[in-house]
Amino acid sequence: MAVRVGRETVQRLAAAGEAFALQVRGPSDLGAAIGALKLARVDVLGLTARTRATADGRPESVVEPPTVSSVVNAPGGPLFLVEHLAADTELLRSIPDVIVRRLERAGVESATVEVAPRGGTLDILDTVAQAVVLRLFPRPRGRSTTLPPDWLDIACEWVTGDLFDDEPARLRVLGVEFDVPAAEVSAVVHDCGLAKAWCDAVNGDLDDRVRIASITFGRLPHVALAAGGPQIDANGLVARYHLLQEVARELAADVAYGCIDFEPTFEGLALGLSPAGWQSQGGAPPNVIARELADDRVPDAYPYQVLGPGHVAHLAGGGVGYETLGDGRVEVTLDEPESWLPGRTERDDAQAQGWDALAPCLVLEEELAALVAARGTGPGSVAADGTESEADIAALESIPDLDAIELGRSAHARRGTKLTLLELVSWLNHEPHSDQPPSVSPVLSTFARWLAAGFDTEDRQALRTIAPRLIGTAPAAPEEERARQWLATEWLVRVQAPAWLRAAGLADAADRLEALGRLPDDLELVRAVDVLGTAITVASRRIDITASIVSDDDFQLGMPDEAIVWEAWERVTETTGYVAASETATHGAPAELTYATDLRVIECSRDPRTRDELEEARQSVGDTAWTTALHAVADDAWEQGWRAADRAARELSGFTIRVEMGRIAKTVLARQGDDDAPETALELADQAARDSLTRAALAGGAFSDEHPWDAARNAARVSDGGKEWSVVSDEARRAIGEDAWAQAMVDARAVVTDLLSDSPDTVARVVVAAVAREASSAAARGVALRASAVARAQGGDDAEAEASAHEALQRIAIGLQAEALLLLDRLVDIEVPAVTAAQ
Repeated sequence: MAVRVGRETVQRLAAAGEAFALQVRGPSDLGAAIGALKLARVDVLGLTARTRATADGRPESVVEPPTVSSVVNAPGGPLFLVEHLAADTELLRSIPDVIVRRLERAGVESATVEVAPRGGTLDILDTVAQAVVLRLFPRPRGRSTTLPPDWLDIACEWVTGDLFDDEPARLRVLGVEFDVPAAEVSAVVHDCGLAKAWCDAVNGDLDDRVRIASITFGRLPHVALAAGGPQIDANGLVARYHLLQEVARELAADVAYGCIDFEPTFEGLALGLSPAGWQSQGGAPPNVIARELADDRVPDAYPYQVLGPGHVAHLAGGGVGYETLGDGRVEVTLDEPESWLPGRTERDDAQAQGWDALAPCLVLEEELAALVAARGTGPGSVAADGTESEADIAALESIPDLDAIELGRSAHARRGTKLTLLELVSWLNHEPHSDQPPSVSPVLSTFARWLAAGFDTEDRQALRTIAPRLIGTAPAAPEEERARQWLATEWLVRVQAPAWLRAAGLADAADRLEALGRLPDDLELVRAVDVLGTAITVASRRIDITASIVSDDDFQLGMPDEAIVWEAWERVTETTGYVAASETATHGAPAELTYATDLRVIECSRDPRTRDELEEARQSVGDTAWTTALHAVADDAWEQGWRAADRAARELSGFTIRVEMGRIAKTVLARQGDDDAPETALELADQAARDSLTRAALAGGAFSDEHPWDAARNAARVSDGGKEWSVVSDEARRAIGEDAWAQAMVDARAVVTDLLSDSPDTVARVVVAAVAREASSAAARGVALRASAVARAQGGDDAEAEASAHEALQRIAIGLQAEALLLLDRLVDIEVPAVTAAQ
């Protein structure tokens, strides 16, 4: 499918009049489409310049110039809005073609350029009765005045806070309406905030009750939060008024001016303040005050207002009371909210009293020009007559300000200013909100996710700058992903473990690990496991010796200060990248494999009896780790092979092989008289099959004559339980039929081939990661135990012992955290070596 113009697009452009929205729907590359549409926006601005000469004979000075909005990433694809364009058919026809050319040059392979229909259900919003509205105007920042991102978070929460993620909400973006799930509202609103595109988010029934958030930019950037509807009574409106008060207080720090009022309808929600109040008494237009003088003057009197230091200075010594909100902000409440309800006779009196109380901050029409002139009108600012001194035609960026983002530990249901590192990446790349962005390598995602989650809040924020570099690391070639896994594994061996071993006094082991070559080399891998296994034994015995020296009657049930030691160690495992590198090294490995290997290594380290048994058997920790891992792979292959066979048999015959084998074992074999004999025999056969697959796993599933799956079944037949196993296997084969059996075996072989083909590489990473982790753990816990013991020997209490243990580990952790950041950098720009797998 190519980039094309939708049907009747030109006709719809002509029918739209002087305002229309153009959207690129379903682009094959969303990021490229957004970039292309930004360039097309500038092209369209150039085309529209032709129409400004005259219109209907009117002089140019009274013709409102055509405008093109910034590009916003809306549901379905990016769009922009063109307004005030009085153009002929030839010019209109050229606009979609311009967009198509830009998309093709940007490498977008497929998309449709369409006229997005403006208007819809929300057109009647202006007539919906009974509203209470909070309007917040941000502190002025010249041309860069915009809406704080946390305001948009609150706006989305106001609208969708009571909705489940899949419940519907309605959006209006640049006049184009969309129905979206509640979970997507925040993403769209924030994209509108980045593009400075006006947007309304609505929840509810316009015939009943609604909640609305409206964000507006241009001359008068502000947020309006509203609630009400024809079925809301006075008590309901007042209740919502109090809720909006709490919102205003929460956001007051960035507010130049804020107000809450009761209004007859939702009319003009995005347009700002009504002229029906103070302006009708000779006052200045309220929106001009909000735009030009909001930080020290008020546009009108309202039941509730948030004021700043400039307002307070004018009101000093006056008769109005206020409550302090902090950050120099105060709140002013005028009369009871019920007095301000539309149609109440008390409203006029309450408003008049408000004008008297706020008189020092109110502006008369004749005062306005002088006050605005005193402020000055720099480049790009807006004068009192509403004209702009300089047009801004640059395509606005549509990526978030990194400084406005706070990185958190865990994933968030919806997009906002609080995100995980990977959620930020998905936003930067214009992807749907996710903590698993498809643009990032899965292996790299694993490391980045665990590293960011483990860092302290302050340290985590430094990761924001690396987020853009993660984009485009997927899709990654298998050799790239494997290289990343081995890089993390080697880091555990050559950086993490040596740091802790050296601190524990095992400098020789640390030196030997740091001198190792590349671990995928068989010889270097064996050396690493041997050194780490020996280090585990030595470090663990030193823990036992230290514990026995400092133990007394208070520590008969376990190691002294065990809880303190473990807490100190667990804290630094996250902040040093220990957990992140461990998860990355074993990414994609079967859970049973990693669990069984870790458990066995931990037993060999922490159980003195297991260590003694290994010594008597003349086995090392590495030997038993390899054996355990290979058996775990074989067990998984045997189980997964039968699962695949069961699925195929059930689909073709309606029978499940292992169910049939179990039935036959209970009926046919049980006739032999010894109830336990068949079960014991089948267990022996099963173990023989698994042993056969263990040997196959060591060879990576390679075979010359017989497939490992068939070899395993034949090993079961010739085992001590082979007679019984053959009976149940052959009877099950007859029960499901030859065709189903044949397909079941084909599927089983395919699964086993897949599992065993990478088994040498997977087992190698799992084993070396397991011994590296436990060597680090044993060494670090020994350091923490000695530190706490010294503190107690010097008369320290529990708190001092705990502080000493933490301090001892933190000295090493600081350097490792820096090393973890370097590892992240290397994982991003991975270099694939000539050989990346264990031979």
